Amino acid sequence: MKLKGKALARVLIYVTFVFACVGLGGASAAIAQDNAMSGGGQSKTDSRKLTTIQIAAADIGDIKNAVEVRYLNLPFGAPTFGYMEMGGDRYYSNRTWPILHLKLAREAVYDGKTLLAGDYVFFITPKSEKLKTDSMMLSLASFKPDATRGTFLVPGDVFTETPKDAVVISQKPVTFGKGAPVSPALQVSVGKEDKAIAIKLHYGDRTLTEKLTLK
Repeated sequence: MKLKGKALARVLIYVTFVFACVGLGGASAAIAQDNAMSGGGQSKTDSRKLTTIQIAAADIGDIKNAVEVRYLNLPFGAPTFGYMEMGGDRYYSNRTWPILHLKLAREAVYDGKTLLAGDYVFFITPKSEKLKTDSMMLSLASFKPDATRGTFLVPGDVFTETPKDAVVISQKPVTFGKGAPVSPALQVSVGKEDKAIAIKLHYGDRTLTEKLTLK
């Protein structure tokens, strides 16, 4: 009986040791995941969480900021952008991505559509079977900004949603030009170009220019 009792005790000690190791392993995995999400440790931070709202604008005559664009300085992620262009991912390819908040101080014409003074959002719809798009699309929609923040953009949130009240005015296939010097984060400029106002995006090695004319 004593021998059996000792053997049972050894078994219990061994089982307790195994579960302790498993628990430590699970904790180590959780810590490793947290480090990966935050950039790998104290010396690195997730650049996505450091994004801030940027403003680019153009004055027309005596109207200051007649055309204004607000955006997050999103860090360039080639794989993520690839999912928008080519599809194939269950998350990045199956939602819309708002990229610009356009504010107009006067009426304008974009893509043959008349825009009243007010607030608009440019957003990208990826190539996606779920979203029924054969190619990446660029849409312009009107919306009412949050009364407190004045925009749908949220600093530090690269997964900001397209405003739920957005009403699409224009939608078209879009292709970003390739081969530009790599910009580590989204840059946008707004300026006069002949009789139009050019909104130029530079994201990684990709560029896009959209134009509108003021009435």
